[in-house]
Amino acid sequence: MLFIFLKSTIALGQSDSLNIKINGLIKPHLASTHHLGLFSSRMTQNFKTSASKSYELHLEIQSGNNFHAPVQAFLPEDREIRNQFRNITWFYRPFNYVDQETTPAQILSMEIDAVYKVYRPALTIPISKSNEIKIGLRAFQTVKGNFFNSPFTNDDSIEWFHSNIAGGEDPFGRKFYGVNQVAVNYTDRNGKTLTMEAGDFILGGLELSHSYYPKLQRWNDRNLFFNIQSQIGWNTSAYNNSLDLGIGLNAIKKYVLNPKSNLWLGIGYSVLYKNAIDGTNNLDLGNNRFIGSGEAMMQWSHRTTHGNQNILGLNYQNQTSYFKKEEADYFHLKGDYAAINQGWHYGYTTLIKNLSSWSFLYTHARPKISYTIYLKEDLTVNNVPDLETGISLQIPFH
Repeated sequence: MLFIFLKSTIALGQSDSLNIKINGLIKPHLASTHHLGLFSSRMTQNFKTSASKSYELHLEIQSGNNFHAPVQAFLPEDREIRNQFRNITWFYRPFNYVDQETTPAQILSMEIDAVYKVYRPALTIPISKSNEIKIGLRAFQTVKGNFFNSPFTNDDSIEWFHSNIAGGEDPFGRKFYGVNQVAVNYTDRNGKTLTMEAGDFILGGLELSHSYYPKLQRWNDRNLFFNIQSQIGWNTSAYNNSLDLGIGLNAIKKYVLNPKSNLWLGIGYSVLYKNAIDGTNNLDLGNNRFIGSGEAMMQWSHRTTHGNQNILGLNYQNQTSYFKKEEADYFHLKGDYAAINQGWHYGYTTLIKNLSSWSFLYTHARPKISYTIYLKEDLTVNNVPDLETGISLQIPFH
């Protein structure tokens, strides 16, 4: 139905084209479909050059394939054991857990196998020439994934790519554990559990963001723009009832290539204070309370003969770890490493490392509607997610 709607907007394009102008770099909310991150209100950078002149409705659907074989992590409490482990490569560290009195340790376990569908409706409201707010909703569900609801991100498509193009036969064990299944089981170090089954739907929360676009005439005349963004996120799920606070700074540069084409560059960084106001009995979604996120993006835009815009974009993201990196010095893992070729440990080790991803975006912009499709891949191939696709609509109310 969505593609039929998009096709109809293209057919109507001849009458509504009015030489649309591009307001900076166009991108949807590119926070990944991370199985823990979805429970918090993460930030992504705003690369617009000025506040919107009218109300704008945003509709976005993301689809990401997350897979982590069952793994159990032990973090010994004994300082002497931790000091010994610092000098030993992690997969050689000997640790036999008996009980909390004999061998005290923090213990957590992770098993993730699902296609996550994320839904992000939002509304941008201009409040002055230099200020705007955006109100958004975050909801998600787990699905088994198939060629109808996840044509690129289902297990069969990904494993066909591994077997026939790159990666080898069943490199992460999806086929071993069963393709197109849902198994979401997480027990945090406090013994609290998260379990999701196929079709489970969770309202993740509400987000209110504010963007300020200062008028810096000297820089603006050189096509260099800045904006400051802030965000309040109310997380509403039963697993994380809390309030997040965030702030970010962005810079945008425009290069005029010819009368019809422009090159845009954007760079920015934001910091989110997770659970700044914390609820009770929340799941441990990471002991790093501050999550930093940086983005760099390049965009080429070209105006068509009808005044519309075709836009290609390349985006790079890097986010700090969910768990403290110091845990890398003393963790011990147990898992069925002999059953799969590689990556059996990713369920835990990805939580103590920075996460990075590349996204390729295409946007077709018209005065009455713009739509963006994108493909996201983590070139370190750590399955958080392995592959993600998305489509978004932006509808201004002139």
